[in-house]
Amino acid sequence: MNAKVAAAGIFVIVGFVGVRLVTFMQEADKHVNRQAYEDGYYKTPANEEPEDIIPMDLPGLPQQLQASYDVVIDKDAATLEAWLKMYRPYVKEPKLSEIELDYIVKVGRTDPPKARKLFSEVAAKNGPSSPLRDRIDTLSKTYQ
Repeated sequence: MNAKVAAAGIFVIVGFVGVRLVTFMQEADKHVNRQAYEDGYYKTPANEEPEDIIPMDLPGLPQQLQASYDVVIDKDAATLEAWLKMYRPYVKEPKLSEIELDYIVKVGRTDPPKARKLFSEVAAKNGPSSPLRDRIDTLSKTYQ
């Protein structure tokens, strides 16, 4: 009987210490991450421009495709390319060009010649009055 009580006591003590250790590690991780953000480890270097996608509310994307687009835009270039191949007939300008520019930025990291070719096609079909002209001009420094 005493052995059972002792085993239960040891089990409770080990469980308590384990929970405290896990809690301590989580708090330490939060502290390290907070300190890293404050020290600037997670910021874009000063000599690089962030290549985030600039969200625009342009017409041309059917409401039924919005949810799948929201998921795909955060994925890699291959996923966005597959989405474009599947839904290109349903997406109209100027939203189609915006999505293609997002794809160009993603694929430009791994295949710059392909990105340049696609960029020239998108730039050619968007004239000076295009709502995407500012973004095209900004990206032209990289992809022309």
